[in-house]
This record gives sequence, C-alpha cells and structure tokens, in this order.
Amino acid sequence: MNAIDDFPQARALYSVEAEQAVLGGLLLDNDAIDRLNGLEAAHFYRDDHRLIFSAVIRLVSANKPADVITVFEMLQSNAQAERAGGLQYLNAVAQSTPSAANVSRYAEIVRDRALLRETATAARKVLELVETPSPMKGAEVVDKAQSLLAQLASVGVRSEPKMIAELLVPVVEQVDERYHSRIEPGISTGIDALDRALNGGLHDGNLVIVAGRPSMGKTALTTDLGLNIAHAGRSVLLDSMEMSDSEIVARALANRGGINLSALLSGRLQDADWPRLTWAVQNLGDMRFAIDDTPAMSLLDVKTKAKAHKRKYGLDVLIVDYLGLMSGGEEKMRTQQIGAYSRGLKALAKELNIPVVALAQLSRKNEERPDRKPILSDLRDSGDIEQDADVVIFVHRPEMYDPNNPDLKGYAEALIRKNRNGALSDVPLLYRGALTKFEEWTGPLPMLSHGPAVRKRGIAAEL
Repeated sequence: MNAIDDFPQARALYSVEAEQAVLGGLLLDNDAIDRLNGLEAAHFYRDDHRLIFSAVIRLVSANKPADVITVFEMLQSNAQAERAGGLQYLNAVAQSTPSAANVSRYAEIVRDRALLRETATAARKVLELVETPSPMKGAEVVDKAQSLLAQLASVGVRSEPKMIAELLVPVVEQVDERYHSRIEPGISTGIDALDRALNGGLHDGNLVIVAGRPSMGKTALTTDLGLNIAHAGRSVLLDSMEMSDSEIVARALANRGGINLSALLSGRLQDADWPRLTWAVQNLGDMRFAIDDTPAMSLLDVKTKAKAHKRKYGLDVLIVDYLGLMSGGEEKMRTQQIGAYSRGLKALAKELNIPVVALAQLSRKNEERPDRKPILSDLRDSGDIEQDADVVIFVHRPEMYDPNNPDLKGYAEALIRKNRNGALSDVPLLYRGALTKFEEWTGPLPMLSHGPAVRKRGIAAEL
C-alpha cells in the first residue's frame, strides 16, 4: 500500500520566500533593478509585496535611494504603510536577505509562478466554456480558448483598475517623445491630408469603417492605402470577399506602375508601359501585402486567419472587404449579424493591437438630399456599425451625380463623419480611375452644384 508521501504533491503557485528575496535584494542594492528582466508588480502574489515593489520602483526611477526608511515614508504618504506591513515588516524583509547577488533568479521564480497562476485561471475558464451549455460551436470554443491561452505570453497577470495618476506618466512621456522626434502617432496612409485629418493616420486598436455607394471607389481607396502602408515596410492583410486575388493584383499593378487598368486587363500595352510593369512587379514583390479571396468568410474565419498571419508574418493592418459579404453567426436577423461582425472586428483590433479597416455599403438615402453627401444614419444593415467604429470615412465622388461637369472630373472627398479622437472634416482627393489610385487634391476646390433631391413616389412618399 502506498504511503501518503508517494502521491504527487500539488505544484506551488506562489513563493513567498522568492518574493521576499526580490524585495530584500532591491532594498540592499538599488542597482539590482536592472537585473529583474521585466518583473512587474502584478507578478507578485501578495498584495503587500506588490505595494512595496511599486514603491521601490518609483523611488529608483526618480533617482532617489530606496531603503527601509524611504520606502516606508513613501508608503506612508500614500496611506499604504499599514497594508504593506509597516516598518517592522520592511526591516524583516531587508534583514532576511543576505545579498542581492541572486536577485535575477528570485525574479525568475516570481514570474514563473505568476504564469502558472494565470495558466490555471485560463484553464478554469476554458473548462467552463466547454461544460456550460451555449449556442457556441466547437470551433468557436476552440477560438475562444486559443485567445485566452495566447494572452498568457504577455503574463498580464492581474489586470486591475488603475488610478489616473498611474496612467499620466506614460501618456505624457509619449507626447514628449512625439514632440521631440516628430514621429506621427499612427500608421501613415500615404496621403498627407488624410493623415492630418486622422491625427497621424490609422491607430492601433481602432476599427475604421470606409463606406460608400457602389462605384464610389471605397475598395480602390482602401487597397491604395494598404499598398502605401505595405510600401512603407509594414505588413498588410486584405480579406477580399468581393474581388478575386487576380483582380486585386491587376489593380495593384496599375496603381503602382501607373498603367491604365483597362489596357493591362486587355493586354493592349504601349511600349512605354512595359518598363512600368516591370518596375511594379519588383515593387510589389518586395511588399508584405497578402490577399485572401475566400468568399463569405465568417467572423471566426477572419479572426483565425488574422491571428495565424500575425504569428507567421507579422500584421500591422487588416482590411476586410466587406462587412455585408460576411456570413455565419447565431443571430437570425441580418442587422443583428452585421452588428455582431462589427463588434467582433473591433474586439479583434484591440486583441491584436492593430487597425482594422472594414468596408461597408450605404443605403440610397443620401441620393434624396440636394448635396447627396452621406451621413452616419445611411450606413446599411445595422446601426451598430457607427457605434462600434472609432472612425467612419465616406467615399464621395460628386462627378457620379453630375458627369457633365468638367470641373468635377476626378474630384473625390473622404468625408470623416466619426473620429473618436479627432475632429470631423472633408478631405479633398484626386481619384485617378484608370489607375485605381487616390492622391491628394492640389488645385482649387471645384464649385459643387446641388441638384434637386430624388423625389419618392407612391407608397414610399408617405414613409
């Protein structure tokens, strides 16, 4: 018969001794802070140890000595001394550590136990997902489980509410860095006027909706921006559910090479076009611009492929063309499905910390107005889109409604009608349709003639 000691013992999920050794080592030698290898207050199991560690870090970072007395004074000034055990406990921690020589090893133990605790928490959540009755399919449960486990890589152990005082310093430091380096805070779109309107370009974690009526050029604009971003050395993934990958590649060749798209598709190239085509091929070959033309993707497909692409190649911007062609979901009504897609893409943007650009259709309501300019309520299928989006851009080309006006030839507008972190504005652009390319408008703005609105007839007139 087996003795009790023969059974495997449960693994310890924390080490009070290692935590005390880290704190004692820091109190003995402040320079040991450089050997902690990313240890954070959240990695400590005990609340008093987290408070002491935070106080030490703040003092050392401010080039002030951190010893038993100074740490106690800081804790006392923040009304945390009693929670941290007081002066007596600080003395005990410092005296129980002979030296700071092995502080890096102690820090490694603390981080390792923190990861084990977070793994156990994630495992319990996964088991709950599996056992709790829900309409989620097996693949969706696996995707959720992968998301939970993927978060462990950062060992973001205890995500707790933070006081604004804790958040001020890093934000001000970012502002100072941008001021002195003149580095834009976002990912440049390649069009300066649009970057200025968007406070530096596309921002990580944002959902950007680009919408327009058919043939306005929303796919051309987003593809053009994606190529500009990839040309700058970043990684872009385009989920094209409307066009095939060969159509996107042909547009890209015309765009980069300055070649008439019709001539390219028909094969009727001029002698001068061949060097441009060769240059475009070389230029595109060096880009990290990927295309997935799988039709009718589900939200799960988009998320899974984006995560896999980021692991393999890195991912800076995801473009989804377009919301109305996505499929799947448990919602019965189409408006609810579209709302679920927009919420899911916003969550994906935050999870991967990248901008997600999604295309959307507009209803015909804008054609009933004299200026034909769309507004947020024109977004088709779901009002959730405008709520979930951080930025909403409407692609508007007045020449589509007044084709005989030569002043409007090529004139386009990017109408920013929602901008969570900036102002609303109209960005004038030049659309070179033969090249499917947008550029900054440099000439005087044309005079727009507002014709009569389209009048409803019959039953529609009474709605």
